[in-house]
Amino acid sequence: MVNDLLDLAKIEAGRISISPAWFEMVDLFAALRGMFRPIIINQEVALVFEEPTDVPRVYTDDKKLSQILRNFISNALKFTQQGEVRVSVQYREPGWVTFAVADTGIGIPKEHQRALFQDFVQLEAPIQKRLRGTGLGLALSKRLAELLGGTVAVESEVGRGSTFSTMIPIHFTPSELPSEAEGQTATKGRGPHDAG
Repeated sequence: MVNDLLDLAKIEAGRISISPAWFEMVDLFAALRGMFRPIIINQEVALVFEEPTDVPRVYTDDKKLSQILRNFISNALKFTQQGEVRVSVQYREPGWVTFAVADTGIGIPKEHQRALFQDFVQLEAPIQKRLRGTGLGLALSKRLAELLGGTVAVESEVGRGSTFSTMIPIHFTPSELPSEAEGQTATKGRGPHDAG
């Protein structure tokens, strides 16, 4: 929680730096797979990384992208009792990639989905009471995605599972950073639902 708060504070103060570099999707997925393998204790849930196909190298801050995906995967594993958590990436024309983490978990009522990416938001559900988090992970993921010039989204159905996604440009450039004045409109029309 302390680390999440520090990261959010740095973003708010404009003191977090972006360090872009070229990297391959297979390397990112291999690192995430190795990170989560030791902590999966529920044998009824499979963590599946789809092999990236036709996805070019990406020039962005892989540590911040990894942080977004770690938050998505951690939440999915936490709220999925059986089935699978599936991580995938797709190339979107022109020049965007969409990462998705889909689970077969408890799902989220539609009326609560809009608030998910706000600070300290936690939903009231029996499993939530057993597995309390900080309510900061998704808010931080949204801010990090925006720093990378991208967006986040969620699709969910109660009892059927959820899919959290982030779409970022293949090539990060500082001009894509949303200014404070632009806020929410900086990436309007660029969400996963608007991509071809």
